Amino acid sequence: MAAKEKLEAMLNVALRVPSIMLLDVLYRWDVSSFFQQIQRSSLNNNPLFQYKYLALNMHYVGYILSVVLLTLPRQHLVQLYLYFLTALLLYAGHQISRDYVRSELESAYEGPMYLEPLSMNRFTTALIGQLVVCTLCSCVMKTKQIWLFSAHMLPLLARLCLVPLETIVIINKFAMIFTGLEVLYFLGSNLLVPYNLAKSAYRELVQVVEVYGLLALGMSLWNQLVVPVLFMVFWLVLFALQIYSYFSTRDQPASRERLLFLFLTR
Repeated sequence: MAAKEKLEAMLNVALRVPSIMLLDVLYRWDVSSFFQQIQRSSLNNNPLFQYKYLALNMHYVGYILSVVLLTLPRQHLVQLYLYFLTALLLYAGHQISRDYVRSELESAYEGPMYLEPLSMNRFTTALIGQLVVCTLCSCVMKTKQIWLFSAHMLPLLARLCLVPLETIVIINKFAMIFTGLEVLYFLGSNLLVPYNLAKSAYRELVQVVEVYGLLALGMSLWNQLVVPVLFMVFWLVLFALQIYSYFSTRDQPASRERLLFLFLTR
């Protein structure tokens, strides 16, 4: 039981570190100075400059989203990461399908695959990759409707049916659009979930403050977020990134004295 509690505590910290890193990036990024540099470089026609005020507002929205992610309950945070993992898997499926179609266009072979070993190898590799992606998506989303994640297999099916290569390109674009529409439908159907979570969290906070007071609320959040361990891990990650950045930009290894100086100054 103690090992399970330690594992849950480590998971709780690991899931919240990206939120603090995002807050740190937003804090260090001076948006106003960024757009002033664009203006001084005579890039006023840049589309990014035209949406300056929208970007400024999105900068503050990023702060709000980061704080919300930081304070979410662990079960909701895990679910959010699973959704993000599913999106990455769908993107990987799209990349596999796109690379397969590109390789088929380069080979310009439209005959039966079993007569061409290279074409058969490309088809088998892409098929295995797509099956792995669909299976993982189904497991992550905990659904048996695997067909929801199999749109990127349409180009493979078309190639198996000896469809011309130009048509396979169109089918691949249709598969990508269909997957995008699925993602948009999922986001639209869960559009009010963040609002409901914020509403319920606000209601619980008000009840805790009314019953136990503001100090008890602060102590509860301190224990729930494991603040000391969370910031220690965050600083260790930043330290590791700085060390990696330092050594990756050097042509020659540093001496022991410079290495010691580097550790002390970081």
